[in-house]
Amino acid sequence: MKMNRILYVLIVTVMIFTISCKNEEEQNTEEAKLVKVTKVSKQQNAEYLTFNGKVKENSLTMLSFRVGGPLVAVNVKEGDYVQEGNVIAKIDQRDYNIQLANAKAQFEQVKGEYERYKELYEKEKIPANTYEKIESGYKMAKAGYENALNQLYDTELKAPISGYIHQKLVENYATVGAGHPVVSIMDMSKLEIIIHVPENQVIDIERCQKYSVSVKNANVFDLPVNLLSVNEKTGKDGLFEVKLILQNKDDLHIYPGMTAEVKIECKEDKKSILISSDAVLEKNNSTYVWLYNPSEQTVKLNEVVIASLKPEGELEVIEGLSDGDQIIASGVHALFEGQKVKPITKRSATNVGGLL
Repeated sequence: MKMNRILYVLIVTVMIFTISCKNEEEQNTEEAKLVKVTKVSKQQNAEYLTFNGKVKENSLTMLSFRVGGPLVAVNVKEGDYVQEGNVIAKIDQRDYNIQLANAKAQFEQVKGEYERYKELYEKEKIPANTYEKIESGYKMAKAGYENALNQLYDTELKAPISGYIHQKLVENYATVGAGHPVVSIMDMSKLEIIIHVPENQVIDIERCQKYSVSVKNANVFDLPVNLLSVNEKTGKDGLFEVKLILQNKDDLHIYPGMTAEVKIECKEDKKSILISSDAVLEKNNSTYVWLYNPSEQTVKLNEVVIASLKPEGELEVIEGLSDGDQIIASGVHALFEGQKVKPITKRSATNVGGLL
């Protein structure tokens, strides 16, 4: 009798334990899992093209005198910055002053004679052919005088633009001829970025709307630039040369010869749905996402078709999702069909420590 009572107590205890475990298991099954939910929407798709290139000065100009003679001053050295109009070098003016004085004296003499004959011609006291000869001599003397003035002016070599002296090709006191290069000057107010583009992308370059450049060694990133030109013919390497122009500033510290990375954004006319790769799982050679049902707070496996992977790591979905759908953004491998979930809510910026 006592033995039967002990056996009965053991059986009841086991039953209570089994029911308790079962209820706890069911309770755990029904407990909502915290998940990150995101709403998808159609966005204008953008394609990014990236090319490596070189920085180049806007222009490199050789400067020379229009007249010849011995130098008496070279006022610059390589690396100097000169303003437009600054005197770079000067030729001895002695011979040109003498030439000007002779030309001026001859012109003044002919001018006086021309004015007297002109007065006589207007009074019809000399024939027309006589006046025309005097007038022709006057014009020649005037041209000679103006030429002498110009040659004296040209003994000073002035900077046609503001820029940096790249090369100094002569030393002071050397004799230079007309047209002989004296210095080369770089225009740094603008800089060119040169890239080379294959033929299958050159059309895209011109239809794109946004261009930016990064020069790592100058600590410059994503600086806006403008398209300057696209060569109409390929070079020996079979690539098209493309030039972009950058407005230079002293604080940029970008110099010719530096390596640059050009990023070109090409927006497409169509809009598409882009999702994070963290929201996707592969199963049975197909691609899926978890759709969130806000009314039931459950998830459902949904097959999608991916068109391409974008440079930013986003995936373009062309089938399986509609504008406004809500999907699970991460932790997709830890879910099961019909599971109860609860979206993670964003903490308020004023809720320090999440205590409220």
